[in-house]
Amino acid sequence: MAASPTWRNVLCLSALDAIRGALTWLMALLAALCLLLGSAASAQAPPRFEVRSAYIEPAEGVYELNATLNFDLPEGARAAIREGVPLTLHLEIVVKRQRSYWLDETVATLDQSYELAYRALSERYLVRNLNSGEQASYATLDAALDALRVISRLPILDQALVSPNRRHEISVRGNLDVRTMPDTLRFVLFWSDDWRQRSEWYTWSPQL
Repeated sequence: MAASPTWRNVLCLSALDAIRGALTWLMALLAALCLLLGSAASAQAPPRFEVRSAYIEPAEGVYELNATLNFDLPEGARAAIREGVPLTLHLEIVVKRQRSYWLDETVATLDQSYELAYRALSERYLVRNLNSGEQASYATLDAALDALRVISRLPILDQALVSPNRRHEISVRGNLDVRTMPDTLRFVLFWSDDWRQRSEWYTWSPQL
C-alpha cells in the first residue's frame, strides 16, 4: 500500500535530520584532525636559528667579532646531547672589499667551530672552541647553550688587510649540527637521523 503524504513528509524530515547530523559530525571530525595535524607540525618544526646581532672592534692589530645568536633545540636534540651526542656550531665569516667597476674582492674568510658535549663522568656540559682548543664547562645544558649563543672577541681580520677609505662588508652565517644518532634515539628524531639548522647570512658594512 502506498504511503500517505504524511508519512512521506515524516520520512523526508527524518532523512534530512540524519544527513545534517552526519555532516555536523564529519565537520567536527575534520576540524579536530586539522588541529591535531597543526599541533604535530608545530611540535616537529625546528625553532628559528638566526644571527641576531654582530659587530667588530679593533684590538692589538686585529678586528674581533662579537655576535649574538638566537636558537633553541627541539626536545629530541636535547635528549641526544644528554645521551652523549655532541652539538656542533659552525660559523662562516666572509670579509669583502667593495669595488666600483668589478666584483667585490674577498679579503678574508674564516670557518670557526664550537662543540657542546655532555661528560657523563663529571656530569657537566663542555663547550669547546675547536679552532683554539679553549673550553669551559657548565652544570646545565641551558647554561651551556647560553654560552654558545654569545660569540665574544673572536679574531677574524688582520688590520693590515684593511684598505683605508674603502668600504668593506662582513657576512656571518651559522650552522648547527647534531649528528650520529644512537639507535636507541632514532625514534625520537624520526624525520631524520641527524638534526641540523642553518641561519641566513647576517651582513653589515662597518666603519674600518
